[in-house]
Amino acid sequence: GMCVTIEEASEHFGVPLEKLHLYEEQGLFDCHKQPDGRIEYTDDLMDYIGIISVLTDAGAEADTLRSFMQKLMRSSITKDEKLRYLRSQRQKLLESIHSKQRSLDQLDYIIFDVNKTSDSIQ
Repeated sequence: GMCVTIEEASEHFGVPLEKLHLYEEQGLFDCHKQPDGRIEYTDDLMDYIGIISVLTDAGAEADTLRSFMQKLMRSSITKDEKLRYLRSQRQKLLESIHSKQRSLDQLDYIIFDVNKTSDSIQ
């Protein structure tokens, strides 16, 4: 696969540079480190970045994400383990959506309440 710089990787895959730097700092790419400390941006790694991006946006914690990604990159993880982790992240995301939905409903009620109040200034 092609090996590119972090700037090229960011450009080519449409992932913001800050995100890639953050992932590097969090040790998510340690499996792809060269002896000189550089990260090798291969096609493989770019597939993983897609997964990391989705999980990060879903609110995955850095620690569990790091160990998940390291196992994934080393292929030392079973299908069941993968599914367990992904489903637990899905569940967390769902709970967060439901909690935001409750806030939205409450806000809508307040708006409704303000709306039905007469607006004439006595």
